[in-house]
Amino acid sequence: MVTNELTFYLAAAALLILTVESCVRLLKRDSFGIEIVIYVTVFAWYFVDPFLNPEEYGYLPPFLLGQSYGQVLLFLIGFRVVMPAAARWVLSRPSTGVLAAMQRLTPERILIAAGTIWFLLFAIGIARMGGDVIGAMFPVDSRAGVTMWARGAVESSATGFLIASAAYVFNAVTASLGVLIFFQRTTFWRRIGVAMFAITLPYFFLQGARSAFLAAILPFIITYLLYGRRSLVIRLAVLAVAFVCLDQGFRFVTAFRNTGFRDLLAAKNPYELVDEPLPQVGLNMIEELCFVNAYLDSGEASPAYGARYLNELLNFIPRVIWPSKPLLGIDYAMWRGFESDEGDLGVSTTVATGMIGGGVLNFGQILGPVAAGILMAIWAGLLVRWWEQRKSLLRMALFMVSASLTFNLGRDITLLVLWPVIFAYFFVRLAEIWATSRFGQSTQIAIVVPADSPSVQVAVR
Repeated sequence: MVTNELTFYLAAAALLILTVESCVRLLKRDSFGIEIVIYVTVFAWYFVDPFLNPEEYGYLPPFLLGQSYGQVLLFLIGFRVVMPAAARWVLSRPSTGVLAAMQRLTPERILIAAGTIWFLLFAIGIARMGGDVIGAMFPVDSRAGVTMWARGAVESSATGFLIASAAYVFNAVTASLGVLIFFQRTTFWRRIGVAMFAITLPYFFLQGARSAFLAAILPFIITYLLYGRRSLVIRLAVLAVAFVCLDQGFRFVTAFRNTGFRDLLAAKNPYELVDEPLPQVGLNMIEELCFVNAYLDSGEASPAYGARYLNELLNFIPRVIWPSKPLLGIDYAMWRGFESDEGDLGVSTTVATGMIGGGVLNFGQILGPVAAGILMAIWAGLLVRWWEQRKSLLRMALFMVSASLTFNLGRDITLLVLWPVIFAYFFVRLAEIWATSRFGQSTQIAIVVPADSPSVQVAVR
């Protein structure tokens, strides 16, 4: 059990101290306190599962558990040491167009632009479903059926690349809508935003990928917590209810996504369809870190010295251009016992190694956790930058989407997680460049202030 390992307590103590430090910074309105999202991510992926599913850790050798929590400690130290310098470096980068966009792009204009992209992608998705609107909105067959953006695991055509890109943009736009609705100045536009956002959520939930649903819903939840019009007590209560709903919902998603939800939706008591209580699985990155260490110790693999990160970085190149593009994580999945003759990958599933495990596979058992910490420090620096630019509604939405995706990075530091924010940043920069070229730098600014919340500056028309 993890509680028998000294390194568990050392890592937990370090995490607690760093979390308290970041909370104090936030209370002092120090933007560097944003690093708390990294600490929450570490806690969720590396400290929760051993207590939810203790039976899964009884067979692991104690030395592997001790070694793995030692690596968590190394990650935290590396992150904390590098983060201030990384944030200052990111903050020193010049930024153009933010002021013009802040002054001229009203919340309504931004919502209309996002809504237009949302509508076009939704229409394309429905067309890919053969015009089945209900099937597109409610893919009750989940992975056993067809969804709007379903494609083969290994696509060698340009079409596959475009479908994947459209799926990421659709995710980013939906997440942005969840932020924008809180800053609309009229009831009409607020209702339009709520309608688009609500219409899309069932798709993300039923299609079976928990990470995609979290990427869509978390920006809405965080924005409500920070900018909602209700009292703080009510907002915290809503947050607690949302957490319980997500927890229970994801248990059913994990259990039924491979077979579909038809029987579940038709049942009077969904819990009757399972023989035992549904466990919450998937937060087991400390277990995977143990396996990663065992994988390297077995001699079947050696540190890649950054090659795996490079493959992740170059994964955006379509296979039609790079036919021999490496498949990500297949060797590790085979070693874990998921080899299969079915499908195109040679495995029945790929296995996430966790953000720390990925560092270990790249740079070894000592330098690997530090390397992962450095990467997350750079990411935290970007979050600090966008948070400090939050007076621009575009940058506010960008921050909310990015902060929400941080949780998914706990499973793997990969572009497959970051594509929604990359596309979001691309559209934000396009809007800012357009605003600068059309309107130039003006100084007339109005302030929209949601009740009981900080201000966001927008234009006066």
